Amino acid sequence: MLARALRVPALRKRLLLTVLAVVLFRLGQNLPLPGLRADALEAPGVDAGGGGGGGGEAAGGDPRLYGLVELLTGDGLGELSVLTFGILPALAARLVADLAGPLIPRVRLLAASGEDGAAVLARRTRWLAVLLAAVLGVVVTTGVYGDGCVPLTGLCAPGESGLVQERADGPLGALTLLACMTAGAAVVLWLSGLITARGIGEGLSVLLVAQLAAVVPSQVADAARETGGARAALVVLAVVLALVVMTVLAVLVGQAERRIPLQRAKRMIGRHPLGPAPTYVPVRGGQGGFGMMIPASLLLLVPAPAGPWLLPGYVLLVLGHAWLRAGTKPDAVEVAQRLKRSGMFVPGIPMGRQTAQYLAYVRSRIGLAAALCMTVVALLPVAALMVLDGPAERFALSATTLLIVASGAVGTALPAARQLESLGAQHAYGPILR
Repeated sequence: MLARALRVPALRKRLLLTVLAVVLFRLGQNLPLPGLRADALEAPGVDAGGGGGGGGEAAGGDPRLYGLVELLTGDGLGELSVLTFGILPALAARLVADLAGPLIPRVRLLAASGEDGAAVLARRTRWLAVLLAAVLGVVVTTGVYGDGCVPLTGLCAPGESGLVQERADGPLGALTLLACMTAGAAVVLWLSGLITARGIGEGLSVLLVAQLAAVVPSQVADAARETGGARAALVVLAVVLALVVMTVLAVLVGQAERRIPLQRAKRMIGRHPLGPAPTYVPVRGGQGGFGMMIPASLLLLVPAPAGPWLLPGYVLLVLGHAWLRAGTKPDAVEVAQRLKRSGMFVPGIPMGRQTAQYLAYVRSRIGLAAALCMTVVALLPVAALMVLDGPAERFALSATTLLIVASGAVGTALPAARQLESLGAQHAYGPILR
C-alpha cells in the first residue's frame, strides 16, 4: 500500500508534510528552554532520566510514575525543552471534553449540531489544552525557580547550583519560561491540526507515536539491563510479544462485526419490481478500545498494602466499561423503529418490539464477548511484566506504558491505512467521475 501511495503525487506531499511535522515536533522536544542550565540535570549524582527510572530512584519516588510522565511528555519535561509537555495538554483536554460531553447540555447540543458544532467544540478543546499547559507551566516554573527540581520527574539540580542561569533569575525570566512552555503547547496543537488537515492520519495520534518511538525503546533497554543475565532477553521478548498480541487483538475486536441480515418486501414501482435487496444491520462490540484501560491501569501503580485488591478492581473496571459501552450504542428500539418505517425486517422476527428485543439480545452477547477479549488485552501487559518478578517495581516500564503504546499503534495505523486507501481510490477513479 505504501509503495502504491508513493506513486501518487498528492499522497507524496501528504506523507512529506507529515514527516516534516514529526521532525519539527521532535526537534522542539530536544530544544532547551531559554534561561536554564541545560547541563544541570546531567551533573554527577543526578540521572537525567534518559532511561526512565534512574531519576526516580535518586529522588526516592516511584520510577514507574516518572516513566509514565516521561512517556506522556516525550521526555520534554525531563529535558526542560521548548515543547515541555508534548501532547499531554492536548490529550488531557480531549479527555475532559469526552467526559463532559454527556454531562453538560450545551456540549451535547453542540455535538448534535453537525460540522459547525464540532468546529466550536474543537476550538474550545484547543483553548482548554492551552489553559492546562499554562497551569502545568506555573507548577514547573515554581519548582524550577523554587527548590531547583522538575516536578513529576524526581530530577533536581546538584547541591545549591540551581537550574536557572543568573541572567534569567527574576520575575521576567519566570514569565519568559512560562510563556515558552505555554506557546510550546500551542505549537503542538498547530502541528497536530496540520497533520490532520493536510497530512496522513490523525495528528495527535501521529505525534503520540513519535513520542513513544523516542521513549519506549530506552525504557525497555533499561529494564533489560537492570534485570541482567539471560533474563534480559526474556524481558525484551515478553514486552515485544505482548505489544504485538495486544495490537492484533485490539484491531480484530474493534473491526469485527456481526451482520444481522435484513429483507424488504417486494414492491412494484411502475412496471418494475423493487426488492428484496440484500442488506444487514452491523453490530459491533469492541468500539470502546483502550478508553478505560489506560486510566484503570493507574491503579496498578498504587503501592501496598492496597496491592492485592488492585488487580481484581482493574479487571472489573475494564470488563464493566467495555460491556456497558457496547450496550449503549446503537439503541435497539430506535433501530427497530427505523427498520419498521423503511419496511425492512429480520427474517423470522416480527417487526417492532420483538425486533428490538432480538437486536438487544444479539448486541448483549457480542458486547460480552468483546468485553472479555478486551479484558484479555488489558491483562497481557500485566502478564508480560510478571517475568520481571520483584525487580519490576524499580523500572519505569509499566502496564500503563504498554497499553499506551498499543493504543497509539492502533489509533494511528487504522485511520492512516483507511486514508491512504481512500486517497488512492480518489486518484485512480477521479478522472472517470469528473
